[in-house]
Amino acid sequence: MSQPELSQEDLLRRITNRIRQSLELEEILTATVAELRSLLGTDRVIVYQFHASGSGEVMAESIQDNCLPSLKGLNFPADDIPETARQKYMEKRLCSFVDVGLGRIGWLPIDCCITSEETIPLEELVEYHPVDSCHAAYLTAMGVQSTVVLPIVHNNIQSEHAKEQLWGLLVCHSIQLRVISRRELQVMQWAIDQVSIAIAQSHLLAKTRQQHFVEATTNRVATLLHSLPTIELSAALEETVTALQGCGGRLYIAPYTTDDRAEVLTCGTQLAPLIGETESLIEQHPVFTAWTSCLEENTLFLRERREPEENSSSQPGNPPIDSSPTPTPKGVPFFPSCSPLTVTNLYSLPDWRTLTPAFQFTTIRGILVMPLYYRSSFLGYLSIFRPEIDTETLWAGRFDPSEKQRLPRQSFEVWRELKRGQAKEWTRQDIELAVALGHQFAMAIEQYELYSLVQSLNANLERQVEERTAKLQQALEQGRALERVTSQIRSTLDLNTILQTIVREVRSLLDTDRVVIYQFADNAQGKVIVESINGDWFSTLGASDPHGYFLETQSQPYKRGRVRVISDVARAPLAPAQREFLQRFHIQATLIVPIGMGAYHSQDIFSCGCTPTSLHKNQEEQPLWGFLIAQECHAPRSWQAFEIDLLQQLADQAAVAIQQAELYDKSRTAAATATAQAKQLAIVAQQQQALFGVITKIRESLDVKAIFKATTTEVRRLLAADRVAVFRFAPEFGYDHGEVVSEDIQPGLPEANRNIQDYCFGEKYRSGWIQAIPDIYNAGLNDCHIKILEQLHVRSTLMVPLPKGDTLWGLLCIYQCTGLRYWDTSEIDFVRQVAVHLGIALQQAGLLEDKEQQAAEIAFTLENLKQAQTQLIQTEKMSSLGQLVAGVAHEINNPVNFIYGNLTYTNQYAHDLLNLLHLYQKYYPEPDLEVDEYAKAIDLDFLKEDLPKILASMKIGSERIRNLVLSLRNFSRLDQAEMKPVDIHEGIDSTLLILQHRLKGKPNYPGITVVKTYSELPLVECYASQLNQVFMNVLSNAIDALEDYHISRTAEGMKVHQSQITISTRVKPVDLERIGDRNGENSPSSLPTSPHVVIEIADNGPGISPALLSKVFNPFFTTKPIGKGTGLGLSISYQIVVEKHGGSFRCDSQIGQGTQFRIEIPIQQPKPTPERPLLASEPVRG
Repeated sequence: MSQPELSQEDLLRRITNRIRQSLELEEILTATVAELRSLLGTDRVIVYQFHASGSGEVMAESIQDNCLPSLKGLNFPADDIPETARQKYMEKRLCSFVDVGLGRIGWLPIDCCITSEETIPLEELVEYHPVDSCHAAYLTAMGVQSTVVLPIVHNNIQSEHAKEQLWGLLVCHSIQLRVISRRELQVMQWAIDQVSIAIAQSHLLAKTRQQHFVEATTNRVATLLHSLPTIELSAALEETVTALQGCGGRLYIAPYTTDDRAEVLTCGTQLAPLIGETESLIEQHPVFTAWTSCLEENTLFLRERREPEENSSSQPGNPPIDSSPTPTPKGVPFFPSCSPLTVTNLYSLPDWRTLTPAFQFTTIRGILVMPLYYRSSFLGYLSIFRPEIDTETLWAGRFDPSEKQRLPRQSFEVWRELKRGQAKEWTRQDIELAVALGHQFAMAIEQYELYSLVQSLNANLERQVEERTAKLQQALEQGRALERVTSQIRSTLDLNTILQTIVREVRSLLDTDRVVIYQFADNAQGKVIVESINGDWFSTLGASDPHGYFLETQSQPYKRGRVRVISDVARAPLAPAQREFLQRFHIQATLIVPIGMGAYHSQDIFSCGCTPTSLHKNQEEQPLWGFLIAQECHAPRSWQAFEIDLLQQLADQAAVAIQQAELYDKSRTAAATATAQAKQLAIVAQQQQALFGVITKIRESLDVKAIFKATTTEVRRLLAADRVAVFRFAPEFGYDHGEVVSEDIQPGLPEANRNIQDYCFGEKYRSGWIQAIPDIYNAGLNDCHIKILEQLHVRSTLMVPLPKGDTLWGLLCIYQCTGLRYWDTSEIDFVRQVAVHLGIALQQAGLLEDKEQQAAEIAFTLENLKQAQTQLIQTEKMSSLGQLVAGVAHEINNPVNFIYGNLTYTNQYAHDLLNLLHLYQKYYPEPDLEVDEYAKAIDLDFLKEDLPKILASMKIGSERIRNLVLSLRNFSRLDQAEMKPVDIHEGIDSTLLILQHRLKGKPNYPGITVVKTYSELPLVECYASQLNQVFMNVLSNAIDALEDYHISRTAEGMKVHQSQITISTRVKPVDLERIGDRNGENSPSSLPTSPHVVIEIADNGPGISPALLSKVFNPFFTTKPIGKGTGLGLSISYQIVVEKHGGSFRCDSQIGQGTQFRIEIPIQQPKPTPERPLLASEPVRG
């Protein structure tokens, strides 16, 4: 056997072994094309697979030394291999040869190549034709001159109607003209036969895996439905949705009986409710039921029985399934084969126009509906939703898919075709899995219905037993409860405790919604004084009887001990006003028992809404104290006889307890009155002594703050009040605005807002009017005033005007917060006298304040003039410096941009020239003598190596110059004179770049290390140029300090302690701060500040002594020699940070440790304050 034959036999053996070793088709195809290309010596071998649409994809590829671009994974449209060519490959079993250079295409039957005699030349068997010009141009664009194409035919042995089909092509490409031999064609055909076996093997493997997946999924769902203690329908539904690659699902369980309601379980994405439809469930909608009732057997089974030939041109795989509805005589869904309905795109069904709005705002595109039957009984539907998907196809070259390709493509570069919102088709495997899972759900639902029925029967039996037991237990509990309540009533003489015990126990015993006790007043009217409520019903506490709920005509029966029963308020014979009164509190049934001051021997019942019951009773009338009332709110109630009897007995016990408690209260009241009179006399004497002490403290000082603080403290202590405040009216806003200038409060109470706006004060206090209110809710105050008092937790107030001369200056306010307080005349007179003396003190303090203010204004004017002069000097200097810097930067920037812009082209030209030189040396390795000598003279090798480095160095240098120019422009910021958002880090870096010459090391100076710790900062609203001036002043001072410190240190000290400047930034969150004015007084309100940016610049120099540290911000103060410093840098920097940016500028230093400057400015500058102070929530005008 010859050597080529041995190589071919070895090839077939390797391919066969690879098929046996691997079950993955892709690995087999990859190995096959690699072996064939190696044996044939061609430039490229590919395996091309056809799609059902006629297009195809390169599944495997092997290329010789990357001489051709890769086509693996790329798709080709159906027009590239037309239908006529595919028919030749399939029906006639032809292989083709194309020689672009010779302009011909040859067709050869494969059988002739294999079976013909070796003596017949291959050229005689090939039928040549001129190659189409488009075909030749197509191959030329691919870079191919010769091709050999053999068909790959596959026989689908899984189908009953097995038929051969064209699976794909084996293609060999050569970039030069190449003639294929008979032996090579035979080897290629033998390889194709092995590939066909591998394809069949791969399909069998895929089918086995699918069967295993169906069985595993069915077992998991069956375990959830049948093997656990409870039927996990929801978990099984989620498992089913996942297995069928859905985004959501529904399990509709039809009503088991006519009295039952349908049940629906859902998971994942769901459709919206059907708005405006009679049926809210889609499964009960007429369109859905009509659609399901028209279904015949699934078209998958029809296709297998009647149209097996349709699959001849499609690839073996998972054919899509769609429903084909056929009318049936019944309206109930009927599925002979229990196959599901499948819709790939629900928007394509005209009959679903009514239902598609429910899916409009979801990603649902496809739906599978599996009817559930058990022994011909319809149980419900299992519905699975599939979302829309995005598909991406990699095409070999760009083309218009909507038109037929008439001209060959000139480029085969990858074109990604993206289609959004596509519907994923339901496959044969999906149908099989849905049928298997539907069977499991049907059995589980049948078990679930039977289990629910048994549970219902057991629940009814248990309820009957519990009801009988409860009645016996109720009788026993009522006896015990009556004894318990009686004991609790007799254990105390406190009336409120007795009444609360009665209503609480009665509500618990009767299991009703509300129990109240209504007490009559002297004028025959009354109100509810205690109640006990179960639930969120309205409280009736304090409610009176304005509409005659207890009619005058019915008072006589009540006095004779009769009980009124109303089982249903809606049907009871009541007046409209009475019914409205009851319905306002949601009362639907009520039981009214009188509480009299005499004992009843028996009772009568007169009822509304139920049958009256009469018993013999004592006809003597007894005075009425009130009523014990039980009320049912959630529904009407038929009151039982034992409940009425129990309530009557408790009312009798309550009457006895009330009489005893009232006698006890009268005796206590008499004793308390005597004690109170004695205490009142002592209080008056104490107040007179306290008044003298307060007046003495007022006259000891002219400081208004000290006077107010001493007054509020003493008055609150003497009167035992919870809060005492001094309120000052704002004269510019009349008497509607003001501020609390001083207060003394009980610990635990909130502080008053500094600014207060109240339209309810008015001018009523100008005439000396005093307001004493024991209860703010019963004093006729406007809502706006009550809202302000509620913020301070106030219940009682005493307001006394504070005069200053002839004008109303403010108010002295005394508040009680813990409860109601009735102000005594002595307390009012005491506060009035304190207010008079406060007014005198205000006049005296005002005179002193006027003199001090005049002196302060003069000093302030001098200070402003000094600061204005300093600022003017520095402003002129910085303006000149900024214009000079900007001008120099502009003049440098133009030539640098010219150099930098041309460096790219210079670099490219040099690179091209060097490449050209390399090609000359490659193809002309022996140049002329003169060229060789000149190359040695200029050291050509060194020139080629050094030229790119020189150009790179020039680019780096020009970039550094551009960065320096940019830093100079950023530092000057002439275009940013107004306040605007700025990057703080950019300003700091620009300043550092300008000072770089002072930071670098020198022969006798090691330099300064800058450590930057930047946090992530937002843009800061500021004056950029002025803030850069601050950075320049602080950094320049730090460099000066480190340079002077370096001179005084030894060499060893400098090695251990190197000069260093640390710059850190961070964001300080929002908090509340008290902002003081220039006189040191607190601002009248706490204002929220915006987030701040903190910049800290520290050096490790010698530090600043405490004596000098307090003067660093003073104008003209400097420690530098004459001519080196003016003493204005830090002073002007302080004005820029504090006055122009509303920030803070602080210096911290320790001797030997270094100095740190801390700059803090708000991220956003505060908006201008309004003309008048406002509360956080301004009340509505009263």
